Amino acid sequence: MEYKINIILKYEKIVNKLILQYNYYNKVYLIVKNIFNKKVEKNKIMYDILDPEELTKYLLISLKIKHIQMKYGLLWQKIIGAYNNFKDLKIGNKSGLDIISEERKIVIELKNRYNTDNAASKKTNFDKLALFKKNNPEYKCVYGIINDKREEGKFLKILHNEQEIYYYSANKLFELIYEDNYKEIINSILKIIKKSIYKYILNNFNLSKTIN
Repeated sequence: MEYKINIILKYEKIVNKLILQYNYYNKVYLIVKNIFNKKVEKNKIMYDILDPEELTKYLLISLKIKHIQMKYGLLWQKIIGAYNNFKDLKIGNKSGLDIISEERKIVIELKNRYNTDNAASKKTNFDKLALFKKNNPEYKCVYGIINDKREEGKFLKILHNEQEIYYYSANKLFELIYEDNYKEIINSILKIIKKSIYKYILNNFNLSKTIN
């Protein structure tokens, strides 16, 4: 009898996990859809007297691609902020940081690329993390990078303003957030995002190909 109960509890845990993942992927889809459905200002190309007329259409495409890429950082902040026990702190939070998990005691300053911050900006963000750590010593304060030079990413401990903060990037960051099944979750998220971006490109670049 006890064995049967353990089996039932095991499968119940698996089912609950799958339901949570399904609900999260649905949230991710809605986040991506909402961000890419937002209207942007009409594309304006900076005129240069040396530009041949034939170049105009390529400059316009380049500008549209730039608009897409500018959404990536916000996209990841909202996606991670929607995951179990994490919260998107949004603009205006007094900490100046991006994401928090009060349950897991993690706070994150998130960047899309390893070179997003220049030296001055990085120092400012390290200052914010160190101040948060000083006021909340129980928290792990993380400078998180989505895209690093290597897919496996990096993990570093950094002493800044006499406070210990952490550098997590790429897969090291994803593992911190999504834990043991981070590879499966990230692969699913990437499929959702890339398909949505492709649809956005088709709709905004006057391409005729359709997606099933």
